[in-house]
Amino acid sequence: MPMTFVNDFYDVCHFPATVVQNGWFSLQYDSNNMQYKFRLLSALMLGVFAITFLSNSNGVAHQQNKDRTGAPGSDNTCEQCHAGGSFAPQLSAFLVVDGDVELPGEYIPGGTHMLVINVTSTGAPMGYGVHGTAVLADGSNAGSFNDQDPNDCIWLDEVEGRHIFEQNDLCSSGTFEVEWVAPEAGSGPVSVYVASVTANGNGVSSGDSPEAAQFVFTEGTTGVETLADERFTLMQTATGQLTVDCFEAHATTLLSMDGRLLYEGSLGAGQHRVHCTHKGLVIAHTVTESGVVFSRKTWMQ
Repeated sequence: MPMTFVNDFYDVCHFPATVVQNGWFSLQYDSNNMQYKFRLLSALMLGVFAITFLSNSNGVAHQQNKDRTGAPGSDNTCEQCHAGGSFAPQLSAFLVVDGDVELPGEYIPGGTHMLVINVTSTGAPMGYGVHGTAVLADGSNAGSFNDQDPNDCIWLDEVEGRHIFEQNDLCSSGTFEVEWVAPEAGSGPVSVYVASVTANGNGVSSGDSPEAAQFVFTEGTTGVETLADERFTLMQTATGQLTVDCFEAHATTLLSMDGRLLYEGSLGAGQHRVHCTHKGLVIAHTVTESGVVFSRKTWMQ
C-alpha cells in the first residue's frame, strides 16, 4: 500500500513526475492534488530488515529489551524465529565452586559459583548464542550475576527487573561461564532457564538450530569443605595438571564433555599427578580395587 505525505503550504515548485528513483522507493509528484507519493518498490526488502533485526548477534535482551529465556512470564523463545538448521544441539549446565569443585545438582546458599552452560551440536556451526536467567519458584530473581570478565563472550542485562545473561557476539565456543552469587538460605530450589542458538552465520535467522532447557538446582546443606572431604577427590593443582587422590588403588578414566579420551590408567592409593592439558570440563570415572565407583567432574582453566 503506497505511503502518502501531503506537502506543506510553502511547497510551490513543480517537479517532473518522478524526482528520485532507486532500489528502495520512488518519489513522485502529483500536480492535481499537490502530494508527494512515496512508493516502496520491494516488500521483500522490508522482510529482510525485520529478519536481520531479529538475528541479533548481541542478544535479544540488549537489542530488543526482551526476555526469551523460557522462564515464567518471558516472551517467545528463540525457536519462534530461528529454525531450519540441522545441527541437533544439546544443552547442559552445572555449578562449580572454589574453581574446580562441581556441585552435584545443588547450590551453596549465599555462595559464589561459576555457572557453566555448554552447548554441543552435530555438524559445523559458525558459532553459538545463549540467553538465560536464574529464578526462584515464584519467578523472582535467584541471587545475582557478576560480570567476572569484560573480555569474554558474555555480558549482563536486565529486562523488566529480571537478571539476564547472554552472548555479546556470535561466539565460536559453545561453553559459556558466568559468575553467580546464590540466594540466601531458605530460598529453596533455583531454576536456570537457558535458550540457545547454534548458528550457521548467514546473518539471518534461517538455517539455525535453537534449543532451550530448564535446569533445577536444589538448596544444599553442606559447604565446599564437606564436599571435598571424601574418599576420592579430583582437582586442578597447576596448569595442565590434575591431582587424583583415592583411598585405595584404582583405575581412572578422564573424558572431555564430548567424550574424547584424555587419560586412562591404573593408580595406587594416595595422591597422583596426572598430566592433562585439556581446557574445560573433565569427567573422571574411577573404579577401585574393591569395586567402589566414583564419578567426578572438574573444570580445567
